[in-house]
Amino acid sequence: MVRRPRILEDLSSTSASAAAAALLLLSGCATGGGQVQADVSSLRAEVRTLQRENADLARRVESMATQIDVMNARAARASAPPATVAPVAAATRPAATLAVPASMAAVESAFLVPAHLKVVRLETAGNPAAPKGGKSPSTAPPVPTATPIQEPSAAAMASLEPSAKPAPGGAPAAYDRARAQDGLARARSFEQFADAYPSNARAGEALVDAARTRMEAGDPDGSCEDFSRAVAEHTASRAMPDALEGLAACELRRGRSAEASRLQTRLAKDFPDSPAGKRAREHAPSVQGAAP
Repeated sequence: MVRRPRILEDLSSTSASAAAAALLLLSGCATGGGQVQADVSSLRAEVRTLQRENADLARRVESMATQIDVMNARAARASAPPATVAPVAAATRPAATLAVPASMAAVESAFLVPAHLKVVRLETAGNPAAPKGGKSPSTAPPVPTATPIQEPSAAAMASLEPSAKPAPGGAPAAYDRARAQDGLARARSFEQFADAYPSNARAGEALVDAARTRMEAGDPDGSCEDFSRAVAEHTASRAMPDALEGLAACELRRGRSAEASRLQTRLAKDFPDSPAGKRAREHAPSVQGAAP
């Protein structure tokens, strides 16, 4: 007797045609030989291939069934009436309002509204279903128009006026016009020149001339102010030694001897060859050693 091969156990889960072919092939095992064994191996491989194909087909069928279930569920939600949203107690959760236009009424049933949202349908201005006494959503809120209109004051208008523009003819002509005047008019003209042409080389000289003119006119305070401006704003001017000398004299009149001495020392050290620097060394004993 020929022992029944174990291959029959592996073929029990295959299709009927593959199993029948395997039985016919194995029936000749007693008289076969190496050829029969080769056929058995080939048949085993074919059976395994059929099993893999059957498993893949089963997975595809299951996936299609799932897609059909999803489509049926969507169709059922689309045809069902809108669900009634139960009110939520204000103490447990704050209620939010979702405004849905009337044109989207057909879309409301296509999605599920969370329980904490309240659906409100907006009506148009001409819709008779709008609540009585209610305002149309498209109506703009009233704008107050009772704000009084006041004319600006003269002081405010004066503050907006542009500052004095440089005189026509340029800086040389303006400087010559200032020199041609006398008294406080001359001082004011030189100050206006310094304001209109602050980067001009003669702006410092104009302030020193204005300071001296004010001193002669009996305005020592205005004179000291012009000297101070010349020292602070025009350090490279040719009139810087005269400005330092004049400011030192102002400090002496004010009783600030220490500040006056500091200015004289600066004058003697920075401008030793100038007439003002030489006078500072002659009249200030503290700066005698500040030789050039």
